[in-house]
Amino acid sequence: MDVKADMFQVELHIEMLEEGNYHTILYGTLGGIRLRMVLDTGASHSCIDAEIARTFFPDLVVSDNEGVNAGIGGNDFSVQIADFPDFTLGDYRQPMLTNLAVVDMSHINVAYRTLKKNPIQMILGNDFLIEHHAVIHYGENRLYFQ
Repeated sequence: MDVKADMFQVELHIEMLEEGNYHTILYGTLGGIRLRMVLDTGASHSCIDAEIARTFFPDLVVSDNEGVNAGIGGNDFSVQIADFPDFTLGDYRQPMLTNLAVVDMSHINVAYRTLKKNPIQMILGNDFLIEHHAVIHYGENRLYFQ
């Protein structure tokens, strides 16, 4: 299968957190801010860390998420939704990334710091992967998408 033709691509970095425990990392920008992201096929929605949103987008207009908020850590957390300008991933550029969840990722980054890893600022989830017909090619460490 030749998934390379007519598709954007971005390099993936497979990072071992502990023996047998891996995260797939990629890099992009949002509003010109470079972000370290986890590619998470189990996340139904892409999200950005609330601290990053407050720090770099102080005039951001957010709305409460009306749906059910659930994740590995349970369902006792607040989620807000916002639109962010100028999303890039490799050569792909989207002028406005809409409906990005704004969530507190401090618990994730505490774990990363404990493991002596750099923090993450965003999770790229299934909403983006499905919308863009993404193909993850672990043999090439690449994400291909339309």
